[in-house]
Formats: sequence, structure tokens, C-alpha cells
Amino acid sequence: MTSVPPGASGTACLTRPPSIDGSFGGNQMWTSSPLMQNCGCGVIAGLDAVLRYEWISAMTRDEYLKRFDEAARFIRPIVLPGKRENPKSFGVSTAGFKHGVKKYAASRGISVKVKGFIFDYEEKAGKYLAMGVPVVALIAAPFNNVSIVNCNGAGSRIGFHWVTCTGIDDRYLEVSSWGVLHRIELSDLDRASAGVRFYAILP
Repeated sequence: MTSVPPGASGTACLTRPPSIDGSFGGNQMWTSSPLMQNCGCGVIAGLDAVLRYEWISAMTRDEYLKRFDEAARFIRPIVLPGKRENPKSFGVSTAGFKHGVKKYAASRGISVKVKGFIFDYEEKAGKYLAMGVPVVALIAAPFNNVSIVNCNGAGSRIGFHWVTCTGIDDRYLEVSSWGVLHRIELSDLDRASAGVRFYAILP
């Protein structure tokens, strides 16, 4: 585990997710739980934010998965009644994310506030990132009509997905998702604006 003390490099540590054996943030597909593989993105987004307030810039995957299990006790997906071996879930709700992140951070001796915003997100997300504040987003597009493209040009479409925001300009939102750097066109988010929520995790 690598820690970066507050200082000149502190902002970079806070605005970019930790490297997990060379990844760009966490990936729920590393877990052995089918439930978490399907809907653990909210846990990843919250965990990566809390890790940055601990000034952790790098971890092994084993270290990270232990912390993931800890975080999942606080940041909980909504699980529907059904078969225990194949549970169904709506993922982590917005209220569950806000309360879960604060409680998980508190369990680590860290006090944070979670501030949500919808409108003027380009300006607000950019402002928070420039301040060194972790920002995450929930993209809830009912028709899976938001395209997300990785740094190799491979794309997929998402409907209900939490991401860690790492940069924004007048065309793209840069995010960490599945442990890889991705970009999302702002025009896609604007088409699904009713279902896009941003959250700044503030000290």
C-alpha cells in the first residue's frame, strides 16, 4: 500500500482514483460475488473516494478487496427477495450511497459530507475537481443510451452505473470505471439529464 502525504501531490491523489496493481481505480468484477459483480459499482465509487481521503495512491488487489468487503457493509445495494444464490438488485441508491459513504468514512476516522448536484454540472464538477475534491456520478439512463468509451476506443452502453469522475471539459466527462479510464460525451449525459446525479465528497 502506498500513501501520499498532503502537500504538492495531494490534489492529484484526491482527484484520481488509487492504482490497484496498475489499474485506474477499482473494479467490481474482481469480486467473487455475482451480486457485487452486477451492482457493486456504487461500492467502488464510495470506497475509492474514502481511500483518497486516507491519501492512499496504490494498493494490491488483495488489499483492495479486503477494503471492498468493509465498504460493502456500509454502502449496500438494494437486494430484492429471491434466491440466495442468484439475488436480484437495483444497485446502490442515491440515499444509500450518501449515508453509506459518510458512515464508512466515519468507521475509518474520517468525517466527510456528500453534496449532490444536477444542474450546471459541467461548472460544478470542474470546480470541485480543481479544488481536489472527489466527485462521483450515478448515470441512470432507462434505455441504456449512454455510451462509455475506454482509452483504447472500445465502447459499451450503460443504464444504471456509478462512476468516479476524474476530469471534465466542454465535450467529455473523464471517469474511472471497471478499473480503466473512460470518456463519456456530455451530449449523451444531456440527453439523459433527468437520470444523472453528481456527488462531491467533501471534507
